[in-house]
Amino acid sequence: MDLNIEPLEELVVTVKTVHEKIGRYETDTVITRRKGLHWLTDMSGARVLVDESATMDSGPKLGTTLCFTPHSDVVVSEEERAANRERIRQVATKVMIDMGIW
Repeated sequence: MDLNIEPLEELVVTVKTVHEKIGRYETDTVITRRKGLHWLTDMSGARVLVDESATMDSGPKLGTTLCFTPHSDVVVSEEERAANRERIRQVATKVMIDMGIW
């Protein structure tokens, strides 16, 4: 898979290999994570501006997965972030109570 990565700032790249069993296959999955603003080509062939991306390559039989966080020019205030985190806590608490977990 050719992502055609074009960095717009310095990228912090980490590579990790994890041995795992997926279904009946045992494989070494290579996880490559890139942090920093960059362009990449997604699986559909579209160019996307992203803040970070990760690929998980499990070989030719299981394939490659691409995950990314699209870049947003909207600046979110710390108050909005705190309100969003509180809303997530409330929803998670309600779901756990409804399921009888909590």
